[in-house]
Amino acid sequence: MSKAERTVALVALGALFALPGPLAAQHAPDPGAGDGVFQDPWQVTADQWREDLRFLDQAIRSRHPNPFHSVSEESFEAAIGRLEGRIPELTYPQILVEFSRLVAMLGEGDGHSRVRLTPHFITSGGYPLRLWLFSDGLFVRSADPRYAGLVGQRVVWIGNAKTEDAIERLRAIVPGDNEAQKNLRIPFYMTMPEVMEGVGLVEERGRLAIVTENELGMQSSAVVTPVPFPETHEGTITNLAYKPLRLGAPDEWPSMRDMEESPLYLRDPNDWYWYEYLADERTLYVQFNVVGDKEEGESVEQFFDRVFALAERNDVERFVLDIRLNGGGNNFLARPIWYGLVGNEQLNQLGKLYVIIGRATFSAAQNLATILDEHTEAVFVGEPTGGRPNAYGDARAVTLPNSGLRVSISTLYWQDAMPWDDRAWVAPEIAADLTSADYARNRDPALETILALSPEEAGRPFIQRLQAAYQAGGLEAAVEAYLAYKADSAHRYVSTEGPMNGAGYFLLEEGLVEEAIRIFQLNVEAYPDSWNVHDSLGEAYMAAGQTGLAIQSYEKALEINPDNDNAISMLEKLRSEEEG
Repeated sequence: MSKAERTVALVALGALFALPGPLAAQHAPDPGAGDGVFQDPWQVTADQWREDLRFLDQAIRSRHPNPFHSVSEESFEAAIGRLEGRIPELTYPQILVEFSRLVAMLGEGDGHSRVRLTPHFITSGGYPLRLWLFSDGLFVRSADPRYAGLVGQRVVWIGNAKTEDAIERLRAIVPGDNEAQKNLRIPFYMTMPEVMEGVGLVEERGRLAIVTENELGMQSSAVVTPVPFPETHEGTITNLAYKPLRLGAPDEWPSMRDMEESPLYLRDPNDWYWYEYLADERTLYVQFNVVGDKEEGESVEQFFDRVFALAERNDVERFVLDIRLNGGGNNFLARPIWYGLVGNEQLNQLGKLYVIIGRATFSAAQNLATILDEHTEAVFVGEPTGGRPNAYGDARAVTLPNSGLRVSISTLYWQDAMPWDDRAWVAPEIAADLTSADYARNRDPALETILALSPEEAGRPFIQRLQAAYQAGGLEAAVEAYLAYKADSAHRYVSTEGPMNGAGYFLLEEGLVEEAIRIFQLNVEAYPDSWNVHDSLGEAYMAAGQTGLAIQSYEKALEINPDNDNAISMLEKLRSEEEG
């Protein structure tokens, strides 16, 4: 089914979005924790932490609509019991980390649920570094002038571990809808002394050893000591991840890029929504950074009414909606965007409508991306989104009674995609990950990729390419086109499993059994952990009379998915025939 054909589902979505206000709100990074006055967290006793733990357990069970969607209740209870027993022997940083680990156990698709790490609980201040996970590694984007020599270099060792090992250790305690969002948040957990001590990456929270490497392989090292958080900082420390220009760093800190110049997407990221018409490329670029109405000036609806009118007057060749920096807001306020695009015959065309996404695309912005993916012909470019198409959200904070630690707990399930859609993210059809060199040279590979594409090439989905190759040169040409498509790194996030499965069944129904087997075999090679591809290959082998191979395929499908009723019945049939 094409994206255009799926627009009929908007009737149901319209009913969903007609619900009264607060229920439809998804929230951007917390504007502030609003903490009361609590004692020094280092002075909280073991009994008080245990009471807080029991309070948190009950709060999660009572507030979350489905707390055990990813972890079994038994496993969660066991984790609670283990932590309760260990609390007397743990230091404060270790307790803080274990509370974070516990909330992270709620699993992917639950990135709104998290321990709020405010300066009150990171009492040592922060390591004066701003780190970023580029596609080619972890780099120092900016730093206190004392550590200027580290800026722009790749981090190869942090604390007492190799960078890769440190990232994996933090991944277990960092909440996130998916790996993309964790990649956004992990670098900021690395700047928190209590977290780094609690997870075992530093032995003295006041001393962070770091080793960096430049492009020539020459290494530098330093011991970084914490500094107080700026008095102007509000909210949680990880909110700095959503500040695209300097990630919350002071203006005097050196940066790995020339701050006097900026690519278009970093020209004014603090403006909630704005546009620029690129006349030479006949491209209308719209940056949408917060799903919220400005206190002064145009509302979201008024702004996009003006944008769509401008697009119509100029007969634009490309309409680019950039939501890569958008961490969310209020879902209701995004309706004018997708209402305006779904029925817009001028803009809603393959090769004409583009959406730039990234790891910071989350919450209400993720809801927008999901709806545009389902109901428009938009081509998505950039990185995978930081949210899942179907996920938990509308988090509300609870304050633990003794420590004052605040924990956000999701209260609603958002199903903007089909009920069976378990994708980890909305993936770009054309990958344009940001490398450290791109950032340092003020390049934007996402927009550059869009402007370099011809509308015909951009608007040609994988299945159409496969069909054209098959019609022109038969199976071998189709296989060659498939292999070339998979080899192109621009398509590394695109799943070809569904289209290839459909192509195989088309051939099977046409009586081209050997050709169908070849297509299904390619799908098995690409997706060996999918029970469905093995099941399909088993059916093709069965049609070819290759009983032994059919049995092997169905057995593999059943091994991966023991609830696969089709494999069970087919195996009974095949084994019966084999015995007969």
